[in-house]
Order: sequence, then structure tokens, then C-alpha cells
Amino acid sequence: MPTPEPDRWSADSRYQSALNAMRNPGFLKTPKYQEQQKRALTEGAHPHIVELARKSVKRFHGMGIPIFPHCIVRTEEQQQAAFDSKVSWDSPADGLWPHRFGAVDLIHGTMGWMDKPYIAQAWPIIGHVVKEVALSMSIKIVWGGDFSPAKYDPAHFELANWKQIARTGDKYWTPKYQALA
Repeated sequence: MPTPEPDRWSADSRYQSALNAMRNPGFLKTPKYQEQQKRALTEGAHPHIVELARKSVKRFHGMGIPIFPHCIVRTEEQQQAAFDSKVSWDSPADGLWPHRFGAVDLIHGTMGWMDKPYIAQAWPIIGHVVKEVALSMSIKIVWGGDFSPAKYDPAHFELANWKQIARTGDKYWTPKYQALA
């Protein structure tokens, strides 16, 4: 589903309603919000993912929307648990999974995955804004909201070429492990 251009958000009441529902400027001033910003493990993460998370959070902050990186790096044990509980489609058996270094899950600071209450159009707005941030950084990402319906994961953003980088590295990041595949 294509996301609208930002200047259309005001004209389209569905997007304006979602923006209004996501806004919580008072929460942005709380210690809990500050704690959330430090929650995700970043050690070993690709610097582009860490920067994408930081810049996206800053962009949403400017909109009065509390977003935080829920997950950046998962250990093998954490990835196995996520796979076993069907929270992730990637088995760690081959040594490759995007949250090993090359992905971030961004969620709302007070409403989590925004499914209770459900906010229509919230995820398309988030996906659009994070894609815009990635474009401004000249990095290619894949958004989990663009995955097939069976694998839909709108909080998830990963480097487009994370598998190749996991095997060989790039000029910004070198793997500290051996992938099996």
C-alpha cells in the first residue's frame, strides 16, 4: 500500500487523525521516555541502523510523537526465542538474522504496536517517515510494513543488503562472527 506524501496528511482526515492519536508531547518530557531511548542493545550494530534509529526518533520527537527503538541487536539466544515464539521468521541456525546487526524495530512510547487501541494509518505514516529519513541518509532500507501479509511487521526496518553485509562487511562495519551460509 503506497503511503501519502507529507503535504497530503493534512488534507486526508485519516492521516491527520492518526497523527493526532499518536502525538503525546507531554510524554516526551518524562524520564520513562528517556529510559526507552536506551533500551535497545546497540553493541555490534551497523552504524547506519543506529543512526537511522536516532534520526527517526528525533524526527518523530519534532512531530510530538514518542517513538523508541525497541530492538536493534538480538543475541543468538534472543533470536532463537523470537523464532520459537513466532515473533521472527528468521532462524538463527545459519548465523544470519537481520537483528544480529542490521535492523531496528521502532515502536510508540505509550501505545507500543498501536494495536490496542488500533490506530488506522499509524504504521503507514511511521513507515513513510523512516523511509524519508533513510533517503536523507542515502541508505537503502526495507520496511516490514511492505512485507507480504503473512510476514507483515510494520515496526521493523532493515538494511536492504543486510545478508551480504553479514557475510562480507562493508566500509562501515565488519562482522565479528562467521555466518554459516
